[in-house]
Amino acid sequence: MDIRLQEFSPLPYSQLFNDYIDGNGSIASYYSRRHNYQALMDAVTSFRFKGDRIEMAELISRFNAQFPGQPPADKLTAMLSDEKTVTIATGQQLSLFGGPLYTIYKTISVIHLAKRLTRDTGRHVIPVFWLADEDHDFEEIASIGLPGKNGLDRFLLPCDSCARHTAGSIIIDENFESFRNDVYQSLQPTDFSRELISLLDEAYATGRTYRDAFGYLLSRLFSDYGLILAGSNYNEAKKLARSCIKKAITCAGEIQASLENQSRDLSENYHQQVQITDSLLFWHDDKHGRVRLKHENGVWYREPGVSYSSEELLSLSESQSERFSPNVFLRPIIQDTILPNAAYVGGPAEIAYYGQMKPVYKFFNLEMPFIAARMSATLVEPAIQRAQNELPFGFHDYMKRFEDLEQHYLRNQGNSEIDVHFDTWKQQLGELADKMVEQIGITDPGLLKHSKALTKEQTKSIGKLKKKMLNTIRQKEEVQTNRIKKVKSALFPNDKLQEREIAFIYYMNKFGLDLFYRILDQLSKDEETKPLFNRHLVIKL
Repeated sequence: MDIRLQEFSPLPYSQLFNDYIDGNGSIASYYSRRHNYQALMDAVTSFRFKGDRIEMAELISRFNAQFPGQPPADKLTAMLSDEKTVTIATGQQLSLFGGPLYTIYKTISVIHLAKRLTRDTGRHVIPVFWLADEDHDFEEIASIGLPGKNGLDRFLLPCDSCARHTAGSIIIDENFESFRNDVYQSLQPTDFSRELISLLDEAYATGRTYRDAFGYLLSRLFSDYGLILAGSNYNEAKKLARSCIKKAITCAGEIQASLENQSRDLSENYHQQVQITDSLLFWHDDKHGRVRLKHENGVWYREPGVSYSSEELLSLSESQSERFSPNVFLRPIIQDTILPNAAYVGGPAEIAYYGQMKPVYKFFNLEMPFIAARMSATLVEPAIQRAQNELPFGFHDYMKRFEDLEQHYLRNQGNSEIDVHFDTWKQQLGELADKMVEQIGITDPGLLKHSKALTKEQTKSIGKLKKKMLNTIRQKEEVQTNRIKKVKSALFPNDKLQEREIAFIYYMNKFGLDLFYRILDQLSKDEETKPLFNRHLVIKL
């Protein structure tokens, strides 16, 4: 296994992300600290948990007791109760069969950083995966991508009623079986297929919720590396987060104004990631599912005909706290209220919306955690490496359209200046036609028009000749152009980053269930990658 570093800037990441990673401009003012390892260590060593450690420790221990491989509840409680223990968290929507590669990259990142920080700070740093069990956009997680014979194949799990409910609470039923079978049939049979399918069947068992299935899979894969799980969509966590719900009610106007001011300031130089709404809260309704609580002039609207005063809503937050859930800005607040969390590991989109919400933390008497970029990587299979070796392109070149890569290659295989020569031919043809018209003395408008049409037709014929010439070269180089297509599809499927398109189970099936353990071990040995992920990794398998 060989790991090479590539700059982020040529890749399809935002300017905000690139500036944050590199510490450029005034971007650091939108975050608690600059993106460097010393600042992360400072965040860990200076962290003080403001909540009740015993209550938090018992809550997290009970939550993890339902997942395989986790430490005994009393041992985990003792670890979390220790004043020197902090967490570093990441999180993700509850995707099918674990989701795309970036899910596993987040997990690897938080484990890798926790290990380094424990070694370098003298504090016990526990890696946490926050199960985003209150997200409700089922459509975003209802498919996975697997490489097929003709590019990327997508497998969709239809569910007409799922859009109204939080994805984590949806139960795996018989409708999942068709999706399951389609995915398994698409996986190429290997020495690792039986073990992988057994693991997936065990995790995504009928009758289990998607949250529990997703958590089960992660726990089976990474509990030996010290990873623990957390979430907020259950009564005990709701009670612990009740203070956040109340503050979101009583300070709704001020919080909205602070978000708008920060976002307006940020948007002067960067794209605004999340649009600001008048409330941070949703309500779980038995009939309508998850609906946004709208706030206007001290009145809260749940749906047409149903409204509350702030006092009434505060009362409901006491008696029915399980019906409230956070939006994208309140979720990190609840997470950092429940956990002794010194840092959060996120992707480019998360880093962008954290930049909008720094002032929100003050309303909840919290300090914004250090925001660390997750690992970003492209996996290169041996067959793809061999094909790359036969082609004249660098890694970043494959972001271009296949047609552009093909044309570039074909031109260089024939005469490298073929475009120039054909353009010169057309130009000289036009100049010759104008010269002959003048010498012959053609002045009649009709004849001039006919002359121009003749020149235009001849120019077209030259273009056709060029096209035929390129086609002849293309036929001779068909093997190479197929290689270009194969490499591009592997590195940038659908013209997107591989980590966002391909399910990580594809690589486990092909290279072993221990593949990502081997990557973790390589990261710990390879000092060139540095503790923080400041560059894109190209990993040759």
